[in-house]
Amino acid sequence: MLSETIKLRLAERFAARKSEFHKRRIVFWHDEDGEFTDAIDELDLPGVNIIKLTGTSNFAAKKLLSSDDLTGDYLVYDPLSYERDQHDDWLLDIKLYSEEFRADLVSLQMEELLVEPSSAMRKTMKLYAKFLDNKDRKAKLRRIGRTYQTPLQLHIDIMAVLCGLNGGSAQDVIIALLTAGLEKESNDALINIEKFGNIEAFWQLAQKYTGYINAKGRPLSDLAAHILITALSQTMPPSALRGLERFVSDSCKAYCYQLVHEWQRGEGSEGLIEICRYIENELRLANRFDKTEIDVLSKSDTFPAINESILKRFFAEVGENVIKAEDIIVAVENRRTAAWYALTEDYLESLYYIAKMQEFYLAHIEGFHIVEPSRIWKLYTNEAYKMDSHYRRFHYCFGNTLKYPNTILEDALKKCSDVVEGLYSEWFLKQLTLAWTKAIAGDLDSLGYVSEINEQRQSYNLYVSPNVSKGNRVYVIISDALRYEVAAELSESLSHKTKGKATLESVQAVFPSITKFGMAALLPGNEVSVNDKIDVFVDGKPTASTAQRGAILNAANTDSVAVTYKELLQMKKQERRDLVAGKEIIYIYHNAIDATGDKSHTETKVFEACDTAIDELTTIVKIITGDLSAVNIFITADHGFLYTYRPLEESQKISRQTFNGDILELGRRYALVSPETTADYLLPVKTERTIGGEPMKGYAPQDTVRIKVQGGGENYVHGGISLQEMVVPVIVYKGMRTGYKKYVEVQNPGLLLISESRKVSNLMFSLDFLQKHPVGEKVQPCNYSLHFINDEGVPVSDFQTVIADRTSKNASDRVFRVRFTLKQMQYNRNKIYHLVIANDTDAPEEIEFRIDIAFADDFGFGL
Repeated sequence: MLSETIKLRLAERFAARKSEFHKRRIVFWHDEDGEFTDAIDELDLPGVNIIKLTGTSNFAAKKLLSSDDLTGDYLVYDPLSYERDQHDDWLLDIKLYSEEFRADLVSLQMEELLVEPSSAMRKTMKLYAKFLDNKDRKAKLRRIGRTYQTPLQLHIDIMAVLCGLNGGSAQDVIIALLTAGLEKESNDALINIEKFGNIEAFWQLAQKYTGYINAKGRPLSDLAAHILITALSQTMPPSALRGLERFVSDSCKAYCYQLVHEWQRGEGSEGLIEICRYIENELRLANRFDKTEIDVLSKSDTFPAINESILKRFFAEVGENVIKAEDIIVAVENRRTAAWYALTEDYLESLYYIAKMQEFYLAHIEGFHIVEPSRIWKLYTNEAYKMDSHYRRFHYCFGNTLKYPNTILEDALKKCSDVVEGLYSEWFLKQLTLAWTKAIAGDLDSLGYVSEINEQRQSYNLYVSPNVSKGNRVYVIISDALRYEVAAELSESLSHKTKGKATLESVQAVFPSITKFGMAALLPGNEVSVNDKIDVFVDGKPTASTAQRGAILNAANTDSVAVTYKELLQMKKQERRDLVAGKEIIYIYHNAIDATGDKSHTETKVFEACDTAIDELTTIVKIITGDLSAVNIFITADHGFLYTYRPLEESQKISRQTFNGDILELGRRYALVSPETTADYLLPVKTERTIGGEPMKGYAPQDTVRIKVQGGGENYVHGGISLQEMVVPVIVYKGMRTGYKKYVEVQNPGLLLISESRKVSNLMFSLDFLQKHPVGEKVQPCNYSLHFINDEGVPVSDFQTVIADRTSKNASDRVFRVRFTLKQMQYNRNKIYHLVIANDTDAPEEIEFRIDIAFADDFGFGL
């Protein structure tokens, strides 16, 4: 029996106004399931003729409609299905200019979901009756907003909804299902597809795209292994995968590689890590990778174990004092843009800085045979300080590995740390400090300072007074224990991150190189003295606090003010402006490094404090150049520091008993004694300071040894005469505004495609790129993202990264070879594709390419 709704819909259809060129209306009522075969006989539509097709009456109906009656309205009830694309349909030509009507549930659902009304699509819709029976699921499918003309995309989108996705591709469905877990009993995505979807459709989908053939009883881990190993085979030769051929589908390599590539960089990457680890363990891949050449491994990044295998190899060699610096640097730079870099980042970067230290060692393997102090000073400030920096960066990364250890790598790296200590402490510090102390011994004994090198005590007259005399406002930022190599990094950071020019200079610290003497040395005044408690005074005024130093500054120039970093940071913008209003000299005191290193329980974190100092000092500069329009800024320190990671042996310590006489003040790296006091094994240092009119004498260890004293740490020290302690940085910073004639904007180095061909004929190919400019003062490192798109802007390749950070002026050293993999799809040789070169700041560059690949996208779907 026909419902009143159906009758009403049919009546409205025939009563509706006809189009301009139609004199009658023919409506075909399609009902392939024959739900209304009997009820149609009871239908009565006034003025409408009803024809019921039976399969044998089609020709007669065609004759009636196209010849015998050309004016009457007709409803043609068609319960027939035409399986061979309607070639047997006698009425097809009439249907093409007639109207269509459907009244079954599937038809209504197809109309609602914008599904093409074909027999193939009806068949597909019927597979998902349970799915479509739920309003929420149907609404989620509708929200995807797609029209469906072929079964494939409908299959994919229904599976996507069941996997919790908002549409997507076959790749997205496979990733989502595997990310849900490898146990079938607890995999919600798989359970949903089995319960409300069509599991056979999923396995056909997987087979079409990945080549995986499912069979009863096969675990999901087999699908994961198949995809991962097939992806790996795209970049690794068959010889390296011998015995794993059952997991490889040659025709689907490109697709699986692209799937894994996007999975690694997508939201489901955490789940992929667990899957990779499971497959690595099941297939014993780590053992396999350990036997594969590093050059081969470097082309692949499917599994995290690849990075670990590369690291294990190099760590083992380093542990035996075989450091292949060039090979290591190439390998680490390769892994920085590979997948899973973050999992072993600190291990890779630790290895990198070992290589950089070895490079320095090889460049100076004969030692430091220089006798002139000024030449050693120049060597250190131009080049040798980098060894301190490499050592700091190594221990920063090494320290991170101790917080989050990798059980496979931690012991090997700890063994390497012993080699690092040998390079740094036993060779670099010992050799350089020996040459330095020999060169300066005479000056220190007779003068108390090193001649021909600017002194810290002259800083105010060298940097502050000349600028103030020209009418310039001067800011002086003093960061406690900001040693030279940290200042070098800060100077580079300021040049890259601010609108100003930073130049790094140096002065020699006063002796002893400790806070109270160094801070006093940076103040104006004529005489530095001490009392019997060794408190330091300038022109009779105390110097211990910020307020006391401010008073000394005001005595020399009444338009001066002293403030701490924390006080300045907490002020509002107007308060900062009020503070400096009418002032010519502003001293800002900062303490991050010494505050950490000087305490025994935190001294091991001193290298972390160096990074904190760089960040905070950069913030200060941005505040005073932005809020206060500062132009003339000097960043300096009271002293440097010496730090070694390894616990000191007794042979590296000197007993207090070495002194014969009165000791006025004793530190681990210095001693202040009465004039008649003597000491063995220590270097005498003349001092003009007096206590009650009596002169003091100084002593300093000649090597990196420490004097035994109670309290505090012994690895982080200062007060002595090593270059690390004595070389005080002075960053001369000129704040510049846009429009100023000497202003130079920080720029990216630029990336230029230098490969000549603009035609691609393989799914995998390589292109060469040139970093246009070397990284330098106003050229900052930049990460470039590279990929190919079609004429609609849709990516058709993987995404690759180039880290343009090379400093060489030789162009050939700045060439990058980048390997791309195109998606496995149909390409039109007559269309234009584009290579996109993009970064975070510049407008993307697009370069035209042709893609000519003989490949058929044969992804038809059998259901």
